[in-house]
Amino acid sequence: MPEEITQWSEAWRSSRALTYDFLRSLPYAIMNFSPHPGFGTLARQIRHVGEIQACYLEAITTGQMDFASRPRQRALEQSKERLEAYLQEQDAALHEVLREADPGRSIKWSVGPVTLLTHLLRLLQHETLHHGMWIFYAKIVELDLPQSWRDAWNLE
Repeated sequence: MPEEITQWSEAWRSSRALTYDFLRSLPYAIMNFSPHPGFGTLARQIRHVGEIQACYLEAITTGQMDFASRPRQRALEQSKERLEAYLQEQDAALHEVLREADPGRSIKWSVGPVTLLTHLLRLLQHETLHHGMWIFYAKIVELDLPQSWRDAWNLE
């Protein structure tokens, strides 16, 4: 695996570890909280990052990014355990896909082809975007964020 992909993998593991910490810290009472009808609940947001990851993984295999390729699995939103198991399943699949991926492969997006590294950076950006959204959600409901989040994002 090229050094850039190895470095990306480390950044991904750190980012996903924060996602797991956040999920584990959520009280069940706020899993269905959303600050606005146009935004998904916390449970839906977490399901969404797993489903988007699945789309990215499929694109590495097929060479074509298609956000509509995976059906929404709303049953995952019924428990933190289901959500975590789904994210872990996606992470295991990511490891396998990257192990077999051609580092020189390009992936077709609607705006044109991108390199594998650019594709992976977009996945990491998506996860990070959701971290920012979840900080906003947490502030509204006065949820204490895990220490890992306070350290990583310099939150007080």
